[in-house]
Amino acid sequence: MSDHDSIIEKIKKLLRMKRGGTAGEIENALALAAKLAREHGIDLNSVDPNEESKSQRITHVEDVLKCRLPLEARFAAAILVNFFNVEICIQRGVCHRLIKIPNKVTFVGTAWDCEIARYIFVFLQRHFRWSWNHRQNRRLKNREAFLHGMFLGLAAKLESQRPHEAGLILAGNARKDYLAKIKPNATDLNLAADDSSAMASKYAGMLAGRDTEIRSGLDTAAKTAAAIAAPRPALPPSAGQLALI
Repeated sequence: MSDHDSIIEKIKKLLRMKRGGTAGEIENALALAAKLAREHGIDLNSVDPNEESKSQRITHVEDVLKCRLPLEARFAAAILVNFFNVEICIQRGVCHRLIKIPNKVTFVGTAWDCEIARYIFVFLQRHFRWSWNHRQNRRLKNREAFLHGMFLGLAAKLESQRPHEAGLILAGNARKDYLAKIKPNATDLNLAADDSSAMASKYAGMLAGRDTEIRSGLDTAAKTAAAIAAPRPALPPSAGQLALI
C-alpha cells in the first residue's frame, strides 16, 4: 500500500467514528481527519468511509495445472480453503484429439491471500508427494490413506494454532459469493475417507502431517512468514471440501 493510500485509510477510519463514540471523540476524530486531508492535499468530501480498502478487495487468480489432477492437489486445496482465507475452484480439463483444455485452479480472496495460497498450493503438493516417496515404512502400500492421514494431521496442527476471532463470517461469505459469480456451475467436492482397513498408512500419514512446516517462499519473506506461522482464521467449510467444475 502506498503512502497516499495509507493516509486515505486513516482518514476513512477517523470518519467512521461518526457511527459511535462520545461527542468529544467524534469531534476530535473529524478534526484530525480534516487536518490529514489538508496536509496531504486530499479533498475530504471525496473520501467515502464505507469504501472497501484496496488491500481487502476480493479478487481471483487463475493458474493452469500442467498435469493431471493429482490427489495431492485436492488435499492441498482443502488445507488452503480451511486455513488460509481463500476459496478454491478446481476445473477439470478436457483431453480429446480435437480439443485440449488443461486443468485449472482458481484462487479467490484478497490479492495478498491469493499470492500466499498459490505458493503453499505448490509447496504442499510437492511435500505430500515427497513424504509418500520417502516414507520410513516401505511396507505401507495405501498411498491414498497415507495422504488422507497427512491432510488430517496437518489440519489438526493448524487448527490448534488458529486464533479464534469474531467477524469472520462476512469475509468468508464475500469470497463464496464472488466464487459463485465467476464459477456459477461449481459444486462442492467431498474428499471421501479412505478404506478403514488401511489404518497403518493413515496413521503414518497423520504423523507426517503433524511434522509438516509451511515455510515462506515469497520475496516479502518476513511478512509472509508471520502470516503463515500464525494463519489468520477463515470461515471453514465442511472439512475437506472445495469447489469443483
